[in-house]
Amino acid sequence: MRNFVSIFLILISTMANAGEIIETHHNVRANGMGGVYMSIVNDSNAIFVNPAALGRTSGMNLQVMNVEAGINGKDIYDEFRGIDTSDPNSFNQFFGKDVWIRAGGKAAFSLPYLGVGVYSDTQTHLVLHNPAFPQFDTTFLSDYGLIVSGAFPVGPMSYGGVSLKRISRWGGQQDIDLGVIASGNLSDVADQFKNKGNGYGVDLAAMTTLPMPFSPTFSLVWQDVGSTAFTKSDGLDAPPRIHDNLSLGMSTSLDLPGLDWVAGFEYRHITESEYPLGQKLHFGTEFSLPFIDIRGGINQGYATYGAGINLFFIKLDAAMYTEETGAYPGQTPQNRVEIGLSLDLAFDADFKLMSADGKKRKLKQRR
Repeated sequence: MRNFVSIFLILISTMANAGEIIETHHNVRANGMGGVYMSIVNDSNAIFVNPAALGRTSGMNLQVMNVEAGINGKDIYDEFRGIDTSDPNSFNQFFGKDVWIRAGGKAAFSLPYLGVGVYSDTQTHLVLHNPAFPQFDTTFLSDYGLIVSGAFPVGPMSYGGVSLKRISRWGGQQDIDLGVIASGNLSDVADQFKNKGNGYGVDLAAMTTLPMPFSPTFSLVWQDVGSTAFTKSDGLDAPPRIHDNLSLGMSTSLDLPGLDWVAGFEYRHITESEYPLGQKLHFGTEFSLPFIDIRGGINQGYATYGAGINLFFIKLDAAMYTEETGAYPGQTPQNRVEIGLSLDLAFDADFKLMSADGKKRKLKQRR
């Protein structure tokens, strides 16, 4: 398997000078499926990834909360646990290592063809360098956004969609002295970043399902059309903009008694020529049983694994995946682990409460 992946990476690599592709809407379920999601989503999460998918949602969906957290591997977590904040020398194990930490949350409400959502997403990269005067090369980005989304029919089982977004962004990139990090006070770290700004963005989407066996579904989503820039509200400069992301996706599914299966493919960041092809390709699949989901996929040429536990209205998801942080596939892979906990309520047309499984059955009836 390792040889196969190595050959695959060589074949799809091209010359490029970019690093990690930073995306603001992580999803633990999707990360377990190689990053595939936009043609599969069928609930209020469509607000964040594919507004056209609101055309195929059923009833009223309320995502009361969805909290997620991630770190780049168990080894990094264990090393953090061994830190003595009163002893800066205990940080020496981090020299030259890229530490990635993420935390996020969102809530949403949707009806067929209409939805509104809020989200918060914070990502931090830390690399300790300069042994003489230790500093962390730090990239810190924290977003808070409000999204209003709508969908409209354009044909049989075909929909268009649009999202309007207001985003407040905080952060950027700079060196932070080890002493600030070693203090253990997160507010001291956050105070190092002064640049804040507000921006407005637009997402456009189209989606269609063919009336054929396995329900082949195709999606075209353009997030942050023309890129989303920020107007400075504090600090010396505006935070970095969010680059536009034109993506093409395809999925297929099979509904059996007691078992649902979906599989998909996505080609993302189509217009961004600075990234090689290998960093834009995603493949994934999911098998759903009454109370558990098993997932797997290929993200940027690396294998991913995921699982979900459905306890009526509460869902726990976990994913292990690899993200390329170098200039080309295979250069600097980074293993990551993410977990998520969500509380979702759904009501049918008669305002009767449904579980997640009930939502799936309702969608099958509509098809």
